[in-house]
Amino acid sequence: MVTSVALSGAAAAGQKLAIFPIDMSFPRSEDDFFLGTRGPSPDEQRRLDQAHAELQKLLAASGRYEIVDITPLSSEITAAQPIYNCNGCEVDIAAKSKADLVMTGVIDKISETHLSLTVAIVDIAKSKLVSNSSVLIQGNTDEAWMHGVRWLTKNRLLAEEKPR
Repeated sequence: MVTSVALSGAAAAGQKLAIFPIDMSFPRSEDDFFLGTRGPSPDEQRRLDQAHAELQKLLAASGRYEIVDITPLSSEITAAQPIYNCNGCEVDIAAKSKADLVMTGVIDKISETHLSLTVAIVDIAKSKLVSNSSVLIQGNTDEAWMHGVRWLTKNRLLAEEKPR
């Protein structure tokens, strides 16, 4: 299942984009109450970092966005993670980077072989969602994750809006 709210190319041209690290969520079970929540495996953490880097590379190469360096905000971002649970804190944090837009992403681990990547872009000045796109990733492998990231970028994040 793929969903998207597209951002027109003209509206996005040259805008400064802060891309936050991708978070990962897991199915909850009774065991989580006793064992505590778990995080990504070392392989999954490496894939999260690779997916983030690939998003930055592809979006920068498109010329549609100017990617903003958020390294100075790393400690603040880490403290707020998972960003999908911080109730909009990404807007306040990203505003410090002088970006126009902030992108957040989450990999939802549905099962060991089915994952979903959802990427949201928010207009910082308006604190308004301008794009929300998802892709199903079938396989918890480097190849499957990169295929999902590239497909989402090409077919949703950089796709031109078609008149209806």
